[in-house]
Amino acid sequence: MANDDRLSILMVNFEYPPLGGGGGVATQHIARELAKRHGVWVLTSAQRGGAGIEVSGALTVVRVPVIGRRSLPTASLISLISFIPISCFRIMGLCLRHRFDVINAQFVIPSGIPAALAAFVFRIPLVISFIGGDIYDPTKGISPHRHWWLRLAIRLLAQQAKGLTAISSDTKRRVRELHGVRGEISITHLGHEAVPTPKLDRAEMGLPPGKIICVSVGRLIPRKAYDVLLDAWKHVRGADLFIIGNGPLQQVLQRRIEDNGLSDRVHVLTSVSDQKKRQILLASDIYVSAAEHEGFGIVFLEAMDAHLPIVAVNEGGQTDFLAQGKNALLVEVHSAEAIASAVNQLVSDASRRQAIGEANARRVKDFYLPKTVAVFEAALRRAIAKSKPDKV
Repeated sequence: MANDDRLSILMVNFEYPPLGGGGGVATQHIARELAKRHGVWVLTSAQRGGAGIEVSGALTVVRVPVIGRRSLPTASLISLISFIPISCFRIMGLCLRHRFDVINAQFVIPSGIPAALAAFVFRIPLVISFIGGDIYDPTKGISPHRHWWLRLAIRLLAQQAKGLTAISSDTKRRVRELHGVRGEISITHLGHEAVPTPKLDRAEMGLPPGKIICVSVGRLIPRKAYDVLLDAWKHVRGADLFIIGNGPLQQVLQRRIEDNGLSDRVHVLTSVSDQKKRQILLASDIYVSAAEHEGFGIVFLEAMDAHLPIVAVNEGGQTDFLAQGKNALLVEVHSAEAIASAVNQLVSDASRRQAIGEANARRVKDFYLPKTVAVFEAALRRAIAKSKPDKV
């Protein structure tokens, strides 16, 4: 370290914007916030033809090529596998040229493998961050919790780490129950980047005036359970639904909307910029999610910052900050009927929408990035302290 305060941090995540979803965005938020005080490097994968180095102040992003990455929002299995040997080679070179104080793997699989290798060879303290999909995805056959050899790999990687973090109580519980990981796991919640956003009239954004607007944001993948949400919308009265996202299920979702006669009330918006997404949230009345599982759910924080009441399932990382009746109406997983009932309750009760929205606007301030990243930085520093020999 140059001094006792400034750190040199190497983060590894196979996804980093514009690639991936919430996990990559969270890494970007953490890296940018840490780079205000420290030197931060991020090792990640590249989209086709995008390998190289990006430097912005104290933040350096190193992108390595991978095989079979055809989509920005979703990774293929071959791209995940190919990231491991390519990033192992690249991380060794980085550690030869730079003196890092700590290495952080965001997602234990696959990011933890190159991170652990470099940490072992160069005797650098390792912090592994469990994010969610690296531990448990109920919709994927390749989910690590279904395969003994992946569970073993996760335990072995965790044993090498000087520090372990999880983004929510739910993720921490699943790490222990599904993978048998022992040792201290610090909960380091993800944070929200509060960006001043001008509020536009609905007409300026092509949104219907005079209607209740519900919005849902996320990749169009099975785990988000948009099929359940569409089934629910057949029983929702007096509200339009806008789905913001893209992904492999886009055409399937559009056909389902048409087949169910929902084209006039359900709309899918793809290729939406971050600013426009925030503006749509600000112009909406209710945020709704049927997602089967979220490790944390950054988008809930975005909705809270837009003063929106929320309808979501009662399992997942969001239960750390969404209290039933106060911040959200939480329903059982896979229940279209329960989602429809909750949405209809909010549609018919403007005062309740306002009360929950105001409560969320207050609650989200506890998750602004400076606060959450300070907790994460403390976990990194504890790992560094553990690696130092005890003074006699």
